[in-house]
Amino acid sequence: LDGVPLWIEWSKSHVPQGIQVETGAQSKDGKSRVVVVEIPADAKKRRTIDRLARYVSQEGFSFEKLIMQRESPEGMFDFLFYHDSPENIYYRWRTFAFAQRDNFKVWRTQTFRVYEGGRWWRPPSCEAAIEAAEKKKQSKFSSSVAEDASAQNAVVSQTPNPATAVKAARGNAVL
Repeated sequence: LDGVPLWIEWSKSHVPQGIQVETGAQSKDGKSRVVVVEIPADAKKRRTIDRLARYVSQEGFSFEKLIMQRESPEGMFDFLFYHDSPENIYYRWRTFAFAQRDNFKVWRTQTFRVYEGGRWWRPPSCEAAIEAAEKKKQSKFSSSVAEDASAQNAVVSQTPNPATAVKAARGNAVL
């Protein structure tokens, strides 16, 4: 602005304490105040949406417009043309999530707003995060991990170095 660089950062967004977000609540325009994001059942469609969302988060809206100009509403990218379809909702959330530096396997699961006064978005649960939390609960620090590591080190130290083996065969090795 006026020759001064503008720096915009995103903060961690969550539902402030004391605010109840009701799934069935309606806003003034008749839409639900909460957008519940669901992962597409079709794995191929999910991969397509994830890849496109990743590219759009990096390249910007002009890339999405280019895809919409080149593709038909009945084709592979049909979700771009049906704004309130579950796949389009997933796509919009995924694009936002990638822009927030989430990745393909792990993403934020807190309810958030894209902008002040906007609708609340509830991301799907993250399977990788759930699995990691369960593993963390189940694992306890024990010497078994250290024993496994020391056993591997012992095997490596017992395995002769090929250069030493050649020298030993010649009789030049110092043991």
